[in-house]
Amino acid sequence: MASLVTFAAPAVEPLTIAEVMAHLRLDAGNQEPPAPAPLAALVSPAAAGNVDNGTHRYLVVFVTATGKTQAGTPSAVVTVVNKTINGKVALTDIPLGGSAVTAREIYRTVANGSAYLLLATLADNSTTVYTDNIADASLGAGAPSVNTTTDPMLAFFIGTARQRCENEIGCCLITQTLDLTLESFPCGVLEVPRGPLQQVVAITYTDPDGVVQTLAADQYQVDATHERGIIAPAYGTSWPCTRLQPGAVKVRYIAGFGNTAAAVPLPLRQWMQLQIGDWYENRAIVGNIVTEMPYVAALLDAYRVTRF
Repeated sequence: MASLVTFAAPAVEPLTIAEVMAHLRLDAGNQEPPAPAPLAALVSPAAAGNVDNGTHRYLVVFVTATGKTQAGTPSAVVTVVNKTINGKVALTDIPLGGSAVTAREIYRTVANGSAYLLLATLADNSTTVYTDNIADASLGAGAPSVNTTTDPMLAFFIGTARQRCENEIGCCLITQTLDLTLESFPCGVLEVPRGPLQQVVAITYTDPDGVVQTLAADQYQVDATHERGIIAPAYGTSWPCTRLQPGAVKVRYIAGFGNTAAAVPLPLRQWMQLQIGDWYENRAIVGNIVTEMPYVAALLDAYRVTRF
């Protein structure tokens, strides 16, 4: 019996949240709104600190499971005249986000600057106070300019639609690493169950003595131009003998149309959009409307390969 599992999932998906939102005609009302301004003032009573002399402003960014909001409303200006006397800033009324918010990031300008850089991350949605005692040189990345938060269901739909598409056509859309496990080597060529084959990483097997061996790369040849991809013994050789046991042979290989969404054929991405639209509009309905539409199913026809 053969089995196929994903060893390394794709790094990206064929569709972005923004593309799905545009397809579904969803607006900013489906996103977490940006944060209002926190209150900022010098610590009282005065205390020496590390905040550089000059003017500073603060803002907050909400973090959810799907992304971050854009930079929120800045605070009023706080001026540090002499940090050796009063170089700490107290933030209060740090805004809280909605139920989807899991953390908040605080950003600050450098002295007399205008760009907002990461000061601290509050790993909750409840803390409302923070004392800033950080020098400009220790600030981090800039504040986001685009709101990437959205309904977590959309990210779930994207991944599920990709996997369903892959099951329908027998191909990986985005590059991923797969483990094919077999009870023994085949009599002839070995066809990988899901392509397009890019590279064979390793072939391991358990020999008759029970020792796991790695088959040398010069002992097999790979044909990635085949519909899925085939692996065959090198000329003049044959597959080695294996112990009679489940999982005696493992083939780790890389497959997919490419590393980016642009590498995925447009009809497959369109099918995913229509599938997601169906699921989103009929969330409370049992069944699937899209697969009952012949013109939608036909988007996959040119990419289907013989099932494993």
